Amino acid sequence: MRKTKYYSYVVGELPKGCQLCVQGAKLVLFTTGVCPRDCFYCPLSPWRRGDVSYANERPIKSIDDIIEEAKIQEALGAGVTGGDPLSRIDRTVEYIKVLKENFGEKFHIHLYTTGALATRENLEKLYSAGLDEIRFHPDIFNPNSKLLQKELENIKNAFDFDWDVGGEVPSVPGQEERIKWFAEFLDARGAKFLNINELEFSETNLDALLSRGLRTVSNESSAIAGSLELGLKLLKWGEENTSLNYHLCTAKLKDAVQLRNRLKRMAKNVAKSYMEITEEGTLRFGIAVYDDLMELYTLLVEEAGVPEEWLYINTKKRRIEMPIEVAEELADAIEGDVKFYIVEEYPTWDRIEVERIPLP
Repeated sequence: MRKTKYYSYVVGELPKGCQLCVQGAKLVLFTTGVCPRDCFYCPLSPWRRGDVSYANERPIKSIDDIIEEAKIQEALGAGVTGGDPLSRIDRTVEYIKVLKENFGEKFHIHLYTTGALATRENLEKLYSAGLDEIRFHPDIFNPNSKLLQKELENIKNAFDFDWDVGGEVPSVPGQEERIKWFAEFLDARGAKFLNINELEFSETNLDALLSRGLRTVSNESSAIAGSLELGLKLLKWGEENTSLNYHLCTAKLKDAVQLRNRLKRMAKNVAKSYMEITEEGTLRFGIAVYDDLMELYTLLVEEAGVPEEWLYINTKKRRIEMPIEVAEELADAIEGDVKFYIVEEYPTWDRIEVERIPLP
């Protein structure tokens, strides 16, 4: 077992999907929020718990949205997720085919599924579409589930195809033996890997986790206490008792590496000339806020003498954007109801604002 530079832990080698993910080079293709299961630890946000589709943060209204998002990110592959993507198998297959047709066979695509809908027919569709790697998450924490037996039978069929087969489950404290059992199940059938994710809380799973006696590491962290320690214990056990590759994906990897690297790849392609790209991959620039944007624009250009190429009218957010240095100078020079700020935003489709600093 070894620690990676991505704050994660590995036995053997990283799955190809993970190798690209840590680089921020995997498009997150959310094909549907529909799922045959209702796991107590599911972190899915309320607005994604339905039949909706996203390419990263961008809602998918047409195939072009997927292609555009992949280009902005300079993606080298995609992770197909949900819900369970097999709940909308034809849509999922179409998206996989489109990505392969537009970006080539080397564009690596992996997919997450419960296994409940992984019939031989559906697996054949995925394989024919060009899927490179499939990751199963059966209902192992509910050993008496009738659905689990169906999932396990379906998983066996996946080994009839020439792709990488593995598992991916959260490290749930108290569930050590069930995860070991799943590892042995995969190993006996020739699977390539088992990924174990550090468990985190979200607004949708917090109550369920707390009701089971689980707690966070600290008030500043979303990671569940004991999850990382269990993951490390499982990797050590797996190294000694199975031939699988293992990857313990930590909460820090997701936040400090994967997301940051994806933002950096996107920022350089969406940043306008007046925007600064930070070390975190966010965008920083100045803005002016006023009720009448055209009146303000005229004032800045004709009276304050600001070159037009330094200004951008953002009608959607009702503001005028500009270089930080310009905003700082104007804040000192212009009186009245005009407000100036330095803002920091994600370079994503939804442009979530990270920080807004008022200029005196």
